[in-house]
Amino acid sequence: MADLTALAAMAAASAAYRRLAERARTADPDLPTRLTGWSVGDLVDHVAWGAAMEAAAVRAVAGLPAADPVSPSLVEAVTAFEQAAGLQVDPAAAVVLPAGTVPFAYAAPLFAFEAAVHSADLDHALTGEDPPLSADELSACAVVIGPMLDLLASTAPVGEVVIDLVGLGDGIRLSTNGTEDGAAGAWQQSVPDGRRAATTLTGSAQDVVLFASGRIGANRLQVRGEAEHAERFKAYFPGP
Repeated sequence: MADLTALAAMAAASAAYRRLAERARTADPDLPTRLTGWSVGDLVDHVAWGAAMEAAAVRAVAGLPAADPVSPSLVEAVTAFEQAAGLQVDPAAAVVLPAGTVPFAYAAPLFAFEAAVHSADLDHALTGEDPPLSADELSACAVVIGPMLDLLASTAPVGEVVIDLVGLGDGIRLSTNGTEDGAAGAWQQSVPDGRRAATTLTGSAQDVVLFASGRIGANRLQVRGEAEHAERFKAYFPGP
């Protein structure tokens, strides 16, 4: 999977947001989505907020004020994001987001991940299918998902456990830090270190993305080792 520049990630996010906005124009806002408790209208409202927030964050780094209006429609938010995507931003520049401050080199693929997955959410609500993610969208997801799972990590089992996700980029390894007294530790993203994984989940790049983001279950992946950890994965890593 090729390295992705921040500029290419912003372009991928813009394209995904635009696709979503175009399909949302004629979608029934009361139609349910696969996101628990969310209708298409809820999804549209969330994406409008997210795209506007992301555009404002990029504009702030570039020394520009946030675009009007403050509470935009989906089309207005996407237009603002597309304009922000054309700005020249240093990849090392600090971008302030609700979850924390990250370099633009990470923020841009994070935006592409959000746009791609939510665009797929709308497609799934309308057709019951997931459209193929583009190569740039998958590259963005490969950059983002490991650190994202590290950030979202919640419940950890007792002792030391290693879970490998295989199929997206170079793969993702998540492990507990185990404690000497056998109590539950904490999850962290780690590099291959010779330890054998308790559970290995293997699938296509797209299925790994959808599984890690809670859109599909482990039954869509090949599971080797202890099935319990595959079944509890989203309890370990809730959201997004």
